[in-house]
Amino acid sequence: MREKQIQQNYRPIIAVHKWFARRPGSLFRALLLSEFVGGDLETNYFRSHNLHGLKVADPFMGGGTPLLEANRLGCDILGYDINPMAYWIVRQEIQQLDLNEYQEAANALGQWLEKKIGFLYRTECIYCHNPEAYVKYFIWVKTQRCIECHREFDLFPGYLIAENRRHPKNVIICWNCGSLNEVIDKRRPGNCQVCGLALLLAGPANRNKCKCPHCGKINVYPNPQYKPPKHRLVVIEYHCPRCQSVHRGRFFKKPDDVDLARYRQAQSMWQDVEPIFVPDDLIPPGDETARLHRWGYYRYREMFNERQLLGLELICRAINQYKNTRVREALATNLSDLLRYQNMLCRYDTYALKSLDIFSVHGFPVGLVQCESNILGIKR
Repeated sequence: MREKQIQQNYRPIIAVHKWFARRPGSLFRALLLSEFVGGDLETNYFRSHNLHGLKVADPFMGGGTPLLEANRLGCDILGYDINPMAYWIVRQEIQQLDLNEYQEAANALGQWLEKKIGFLYRTECIYCHNPEAYVKYFIWVKTQRCIECHREFDLFPGYLIAENRRHPKNVIICWNCGSLNEVIDKRRPGNCQVCGLALLLAGPANRNKCKCPHCGKINVYPNPQYKPPKHRLVVIEYHCPRCQSVHRGRFFKKPDDVDLARYRQAQSMWQDVEPIFVPDDLIPPGDETARLHRWGYYRYREMFNERQLLGLELICRAINQYKNTRVREALATNLSDLLRYQNMLCRYDTYALKSLDIFSVHGFPVGLVQCESNILGIKR
């Protein structure tokens, strides 16, 4: 049970790539030892074994947990699956890789990408005015055009951005001026420190309806005619190494003009790129993809903003240059797994203060507040 709760600590190889509903490796280890090793299982479980010569086949291998466990015990393994992604992931998990060469390639790619687009993930610290603070997350809210007055408005379900669990205070966006307010009691948040109006927790968007703040018209969402959905940048969480030692909690700020200008620059840079690797495929109809269609997403590339598309295209081009096939495929596998955190369907967890990847639930959850992560990570 302990191993099952934190599988990646005991079996870090499964972190190579996301796979849905991975079965516990501890279960299959126990099954193999019970079947092929004599004696007491409770004692055998924690001993090393070499079942050389034993062949284990899995005709429906999925994420490959039985094969991974059999491989750890020294068995010869053979796996099949109709899903080509399953084949790719299991092969990458098991096959030999020169880790030193791989690490060198990964470091070189990161350094190259930093020179190309690192500035797009910088912001000015509001405390020490360090212009090179690292952005962790850009938080966006969906917008919609009113069917009556034709003005755009935000689809805020609520204005609480961060709870006082992993941050000293609750962080609330002012519904009027967009300023960030840190309050002790979210039930009695008081007034905005900038405009003076009363802070609210509940937003106007609820049960697929939202009142236009300009004319009062009730609008229904999603509205596929405005495809794909537009977003407005409202909050930045960042990390400032210069004043981290004297600062309590996380760093939050309202985007300033420079932040907005950097995103416009990312848009301009993407317009100048002729994509080679970003697909233009249509999203096919299905039980889960029907939700995407209702929101106006009809092509996969529409699920990403321009800054994400720019970074992902550049990474693909860099990976494609590597001559060593196994290193190239390993980096491509990393990129494939990264995609679940680099899209505009990720949400921001106000309790854990982190991005929830697109597959944090089974399906395609389309939220009203989305989270864009720093594609380069941050340096502490």
